[in-house]
Amino acid sequence: MATMRQYLTYQGIPVWRHAQVIQWTLQIVSGFLVVFLVAWFFLNIANAIEEREIPYGFSFLQREYQTPIGQHFLPYESSDTFLYAFVVAGVNTVVVSIVGVILATLLGIFIGVSRLSGNWLVARLALVYIEFFRNVPLLVQLFFWFYIVLSLPPVREGYAIADRLFINNGGISMPFPFPNGYVAALVWLAVAAGAIIAGSMVHKRLTQRETITGQVSYPVVGGVGVAVIIGAVAWLVVSFTGDGAPFVVAQPEPQGRFGRIAGGFTMSGGMLALMMGLVMYTASFIAEIVRAGIQSVSRGQVEAARALGLSPMGTLRQVTFPQALRVIIPPLISQCLNLTKNSSLAGAIGFADLTNVAKTMTQTAPAVSIFILIMAAYLAMSLSYSLIGNLYNRQIRVAGG
Repeated sequence: MATMRQYLTYQGIPVWRHAQVIQWTLQIVSGFLVVFLVAWFFLNIANAIEEREIPYGFSFLQREYQTPIGQHFLPYESSDTFLYAFVVAGVNTVVVSIVGVILATLLGIFIGVSRLSGNWLVARLALVYIEFFRNVPLLVQLFFWFYIVLSLPPVREGYAIADRLFINNGGISMPFPFPNGYVAALVWLAVAAGAIIAGSMVHKRLTQRETITGQVSYPVVGGVGVAVIIGAVAWLVVSFTGDGAPFVVAQPEPQGRFGRIAGGFTMSGGMLALMMGLVMYTASFIAEIVRAGIQSVSRGQVEAARALGLSPMGTLRQVTFPQALRVIIPPLISQCLNLTKNSSLAGAIGFADLTNVAKTMTQTAPAVSIFILIMAAYLAMSLSYSLIGNLYNRQIRVAGG
């Protein structure tokens, strides 16, 4: 009996009373229970699919899609496969989400800072913006912007600004750089990425020097200068050793009797409305996050910075905002994920995003398999954005001590 009690003790405490053993046991049992429930759920789905003879499988991915995709950033033909069409639509969603996150973050920071402005009119305008766009459903806003785009003049009667920017109900056409040769373009992009890394290292080193010695070192000018010089030298080298500049700017021009715009980059009406809706809607939430983050910084920090002679903008840039980032980043990641998932409403205004194209695929392919792919794609995008955001958040917390 004594031997049995010895085996049923951990660190001299009976296992049924040891808090750590109880926690481990509960976690193991919970894990097995979750795995069992998930397996039971999917097994029931599989049985239901077989009993009802619902088509499934992924062999259709190698068939020709034979359906056009309105706007696409990758080369695409109707004779391409379902799999490639799915990738093209996924790239459309990724481009919209990345550009939308960048624009919404910049606009949200501007509105959030304006919300705390000492100017009564600026602060009230920011408040009106936040309350309006935050409380109107996103789908309603998308329809609003879409009908605004439709109300623009037709292509032949559209607005032309300096014969370089064309605005009509088909969208906005603008000059855009295209690779002159894919090898040269990739080489220059690789060097440019290295130049940005080198510039950030120089910026960090000059900032440390300025902090330690007190000498003005102009870290921003130094970092940007190094990046620009390396990029410019690489551009000249690639241009002289190859068939010309790595990128050329294609200009949009009206062509034909109907005045269709060819060349450059055309942002379709659907994409323009989608970007406007997502950016304006998400920025209203980001603005409140920024406002709360700035107000979370102790008032004494601001007063100390002003006592040292910093201007209001200098105080915000060097003292308040860096400390507020630790509060801002976690909810900001959630808003970036929300923008990516909200882009699935693009089908309502005719933009060929991942969900819209996949929904069209269900007419000639198994719907169950297609929606499994959609869920996997959005899950992969969300986890990737979360990883990047969490890494940045960790770096901010470490830098802030």
